[in-house]
Amino acid sequence: MTFSSRLLCYDSRKMSRETRNLDVVIIGAGPAGLAAAIWCRELGLDGIVLEKEKEAGGQLLSIYNPIANYPGIFAANGREMRDRFLETADRYGIETIFSANVSRINFAGKEVFTADGLRFAAKAIVLATGVSRRRLNIPGEAEFIGRGILESGSRDKQLVNGKVVAIVGGGDAALENALILSEFAAKIYLIHRRDNFNSRAEFVNKVLKNPKIECLYSTAVTQIVGKAAVESIEVTDLLGRRKHAIPTDFVLLRIGVVPNSSLLLGTDSLNEAGFPLRIQTDEPQFVFPAGDVANPVGMTISTAAGNGASAGKAIHDLLKGKKRL
Repeated sequence: MTFSSRLLCYDSRKMSRETRNLDVVIIGAGPAGLAAAIWCRELGLDGIVLEKEKEAGGQLLSIYNPIANYPGIFAANGREMRDRFLETADRYGIETIFSANVSRINFAGKEVFTADGLRFAAKAIVLATGVSRRRLNIPGEAEFIGRGILESGSRDKQLVNGKVVAIVGGGDAALENALILSEFAAKIYLIHRRDNFNSRAEFVNKVLKNPKIECLYSTAVTQIVGKAAVESIEVTDLLGRRKHAIPTDFVLLRIGVVPNSSLLLGTDSLNEAGFPLRIQTDEPQFVFPAGDVANPVGMTISTAAGNGASAGKAIHDLLKGKKRL
């Protein structure tokens, strides 16, 4: 689906290097960023969306299963849901610049800079940069991306037919993927550092009853091994400190996420996990974290969109002098 009637999309490499003066700069074109842009436009604010990737969607583009819990909308996958958001953004003529990797925010001067030289002056900034999947940072992890390390159970389930899969993690995502892949794989190892899962009961009960899934508790993966593709993983029993190898054809990592909040480093506005706190300044708040990057507890599409809409309305009130935040 192509959106071109009013949605104004540009490549950052083709933009003028003159400073743009705007009411709002929105960093990120996922659900939170798009919702913020829509509400800013609805309320008469002059804004722009900066997206580092070549298309909008954020984490939606990594969802391959049906989305049934967003009020009023059913989507076959995240990309279809993204297209629904873009239909609305299209009607509002949201201006978006893609391949715009924001490198720095000048908080004193309220300026946003991209890595390739674009500069924007804004009265308010929405930080809708989302999250990234947490990595193990072990030998073999980077080398075997696309060569045995899976991106998604839903997307890649046909690849594991009759194969052995090691899934690392103990939350909802890990257990749900184990159940999905167990319909195709010959064997699933579900490996978790703790002595019990922190997943919803319905997933835990199904996993424990599934004969194809072997649960390894208090166990850490320390290396991914192979030649042309993944052949095995090395694990350590955290209780007995014993190490051994497990032959496997595929590995799927589901160990949580980390916030994309590096733009706020050095501002004393991040908690210990890296999630933004309220920006503390002598002036009214002008940086508004929204979406997954600002919500360590309830990361859903609904809350991301709601955060973005709330940010847009709060910025309108701030700029119009209705209240000081």
